[in-house]
Amino acid sequence: MTVLIPSHTRGKENDEPIDIENVDGPTHSENEHVEEGRPVRKRKATVPFDEDTEMDTDELLEKEVKTKKKPAAKSKAAKAAKDPSATVKAPKKTTKKSTRSAFSDDEDGGESSFCEAPEDPLDFDPNYVYGLARQYPDGYWKHHAESKSGMINKISEDHPLELVESNICDQAAITGMILSPDGTMLATFCNLGSIRIWNLEDYSLLKTLRDAKEDHIDEFYVGTFVPDQTLVLAGGKLKDRNNWSEADEDNNILPCPLKLFDILTGEVVCQLKGHTEELLCVKRVQFKGENYFLSGSQDGYLNKWHMESDWRSLKLMEQMEDGITCMAFTVSFVPNTGNKYFLAAADENLRLYDFEHATLLQTFENMYSSYCDCGKFIQPVDFPMPPPIPEEEPVVDTEDISESVTKKGKMKADEAEPAPRPQQYAYFISRGVELLDSEERMIAKDYNSCTLHKLVYPTTKGGKWYLTEVKKFQDEEYFSNAWLIKISSNGRYLMAPTCTGEVFIYNLKTGQVTGVLKDHDDVEVRDVIFHPTRPLLLTSGDDGQVRVYTYSKPEDLSKALRDSEETQRRDLEAAALVSVATDLSAVSVKDEEEEEESIVDVVDEDLTE
Repeated sequence: MTVLIPSHTRGKENDEPIDIENVDGPTHSENEHVEEGRPVRKRKATVPFDEDTEMDTDELLEKEVKTKKKPAAKSKAAKAAKDPSATVKAPKKTTKKSTRSAFSDDEDGGESSFCEAPEDPLDFDPNYVYGLARQYPDGYWKHHAESKSGMINKISEDHPLELVESNICDQAAITGMILSPDGTMLATFCNLGSIRIWNLEDYSLLKTLRDAKEDHIDEFYVGTFVPDQTLVLAGGKLKDRNNWSEADEDNNILPCPLKLFDILTGEVVCQLKGHTEELLCVKRVQFKGENYFLSGSQDGYLNKWHMESDWRSLKLMEQMEDGITCMAFTVSFVPNTGNKYFLAAADENLRLYDFEHATLLQTFENMYSSYCDCGKFIQPVDFPMPPPIPEEEPVVDTEDISESVTKKGKMKADEAEPAPRPQQYAYFISRGVELLDSEERMIAKDYNSCTLHKLVYPTTKGGKWYLTEVKKFQDEEYFSNAWLIKISSNGRYLMAPTCTGEVFIYNLKTGQVTGVLKDHDDVEVRDVIFHPTRPLLLTSGDDGQVRVYTYSKPEDLSKALRDSEETQRRDLEAAALVSVATDLSAVSVKDEEEEEESIVDVVDEDLTE
């Protein structure tokens, strides 16, 4: 059975209200199940992603390779890291200064006029930030469980899912996948150096991309499309075909470029070189109308790539300044800030960066005992919604301030204080990996968990950001103690993959498990995606398979498909209007240029006469 609905012994969903003002959420002691001071249940699991399992490659690789190098472990789990039965194998965390270099959901915002920067660029300036938010509105909170876009919005005994027959797969682990901007294609990224583009209408294979000119061994973990869907950027690991590392029990790693593929020709049109180890995340983003990629790597650096308008060539590469190296697994841009800020799940922390100035601002420490390896902003539909973007505060001209006569007969300026801005905040969901007991190779601290946070924005110029815990999601059967696993949410449910081929479905409001998907082999499920405009849910894993789910009841499916068709119709109309507006703007600019040329010609004739 595809969806396993928990029995009454695991708790029913309920509609109890959430006290959102109590943002601290439950304490750890309230969530722990203990027996004589230790968790009742400890589980062992291997990590196939780190094992010495050999896999057959295709003709371009021409030899057998292994899928993952053994990274060095944190000191507390050193013994466990050397054992193939250990779950967490973590890279070193070093401290060294960042440098800048100038060599050569995907968050997009609209284009508009320039917004004047604050005096101190690193201070939070409400007028500047919210001015950016108004001029470059977010384009990535468009669809959620209540938007009636065709997305899967309910999963329960009354609204079950079923597995769709498809053959989306590859020859080895599919570590990551991404939808095209229009939602018609899916790109899968495989550890054997292939990117496959799939048609989501009939699940047919459209294209397989490989760097045929690469002499060494590619592995791809992550990637993203560009807006016009003609290019896909992919990153992962590049290994030396001719040199073997006894310590790593794998081919030696080489500097790892991001590769930009032309989907039609299959050619690599650009390589972004700047990371020395494997890529863990990449995001496409627009800031002030300019194009960027943002990447995180196991080398400890976050790189900001400023691209040309066609996305095909690099203008400038800049590394985030943070004083130390931190391994960023995912990045997510802060809503309603014009893409000025982002949160990175880095090491065991969450780190807030100023994207505009490529600088670390704040660190929210110790989210998990080993690694916080995934985090993203979401829009929970059953929680209080953040207020709209504030309007700019009026500038008071002291010369025009009205004066009034006081009781003592003196004149006094009648200075009315501006009304306070509503408190801005956003919801953020994270997951993490816990340290192992070095003797027993088991989770030493707690069960695995995911956490819903509330990021509270500064209210004054130069103010601080605050991160509070709203809710923690745990279950004694939820075991996900391996890094490079991504979570997803449609605003009502949290999809949390495991190391054992399952995906747990948590209700965000109640915290209860509403279902479990079990259609992968007994290995890590790496990625999960809610399709924003179709009733589809996709999961990928180390078994090289992508599983596709939809509603099993005809009435649920037909309603979702009607909503999907209406959404596509509206999107096409909106795109047509944008196209017309762009054409009119181009004609207007051309007319103005011709008029200016005509005036210049007349002046030249007058001067000649």
